[in-house]
Amino acid sequence: MNENLLKILQEIGIEEKPAKVYLAALELGGDGATAISKRAGVERVNTYYILDQLAKDGLIYSAEKDKKAIFVAISPKKLEVLAQARLDKIKKALPELIAVENSGPIKPKIRYFEGIEGIKQMFEETLDLPRGTETLCYSSFQTDNKYIEEYIKEYIPRRVKNGISQRCIIEYSEESKELIKHDKAELRSSIMVDKEKFPFSNQINIFGNKMFIASYKDMMGVIIESAEVARTQTAIFELAWLGARYSKEN
Repeated sequence: MNENLLKILQEIGIEEKPAKVYLAALELGGDGATAISKRAGVERVNTYYILDQLAKDGLIYSAEKDKKAIFVAISPKKLEVLAQARLDKIKKALPELIAVENSGPIKPKIRYFEGIEGIKQMFEETLDLPRGTETLCYSSFQTDNKYIEEYIKEYIPRRVKNGISQRCIIEYSEESKELIKHDKAELRSSIMVDKEKFPFSNQINIFGNKMFIASYKDMMGVIIESAEVARTQTAIFELAWLGARYSKEN
């Protein structure tokens, strides 16, 4: 029996013994339970039960040959159709599952990320926001640029394509002045602040019901997932935004 194919079937959600029985039926081109049992290396009694379950899952169908019951595996081409049908069911149930997840006691979820790839992964989560929403950001262009310049060049167009805007409070620098020139094209509104008074050594993003803090010096980051925390941090950002804008206008 092809071990690679067996492994693949298991990876798409078919357990080991059912995968063996399906492959055996496929290789035999349709045969009785006894022959399939021997080919699969599965006990005959279990084979009958497994064949019944595979039939219910649409992977096996029964037929008659020479007045004898045989079992035939569906064409492998139909596996993709079945897999897509299962995925569609999951997508349909997803809103209800999320509602169940959120119905329990409020417990902030905290996840830690390490290394530059971990920090990039945190940025990737901001791209899951619905179109028309925004992220709020405290940033130092020079700090970010040193570590993830190439990634950010690729990330921004994807954020724009997804229709996710950004408001950013950023340290004043020549690089920041150049960055702000592209604000409109990059769906961003930026306000620069005095980096001597307000040094940003970490990157902070608030998005949806989450916020992340990325420390490039320590090469680590954390995502806090909590509607209450995000709401409070959003209020603090709005206060800082108003203060920075007032300072700029005066």
